[in-house]
Amino acid sequence: MTILFAQNWDVRPGKFDEYSEFVTSEYNPALEKLGLKLLGGYYVAVGEGPRITAVATIESQVGLMNILANNDYRILANKLSQVVFQYSNRVWVSSGRLRDQPYRIQTGAWKFNQYYNVIPGQEDAHYRFVKEECLPGMKALGVPITAGWRLAIGSGPRMLAEGTGRNIEQIAQAINTTEFRQMVRPLKKYYATDYSSKILAPTGRIEIPFIMKEMMKGF
Repeated sequence: MTILFAQNWDVRPGKFDEYSEFVTSEYNPALEKLGLKLLGGYYVAVGEGPRITAVATIESQVGLMNILANNDYRILANKLSQVVFQYSNRVWVSSGRLRDQPYRIQTGAWKFNQYYNVIPGQEDAHYRFVKEECLPGMKALGVPITAGWRLAIGSGPRMLAEGTGRNIEQIAQAINTTEFRQMVRPLKKYYATDYSSKILAPTGRIEIPFIMKEMMKGF
């Protein structure tokens, strides 16, 4: 089972250069060494903060708990806290209904994430609505829902519908349509509460090293 480990934070004022050096040269490589597969770094272009989101996966909850209990991770987390604030993390598990392929790095991808809670008693109706209306509707708008997640550990809405687009213009055009509003209106009226959304832009801190590594395989 794919486990999504999402970390969120803001950079401390006056610490950006120190933060950038630490995350690129020490924090990200150390997380990879501990066994987390880094998939993306994003900043919130539209929506509520914290402004930075770092996403990684691992294939078992036990593996993730072992990493978080590791002394090396504790030292890393303490160092990170010196350059960031408003830190939080969440553990998401796949809903099992939208993705049948391994979750991989998506280079240059922007994200349109929708968060909400399903109204008790509406679980089956919600699933049918997502399958019959939201999935084909978002695909037609050019921002397909590429993964669905359920919150396992952490606070906030329990569901995450992860959409993917090429850039902010494509996402903005899609959600500023009658078709999108006609999808979201019944979702919020009949099936969901605590709805919110964010547009996330890639930072390149994870994607660029991945691209360079892939390029060097041919040499």
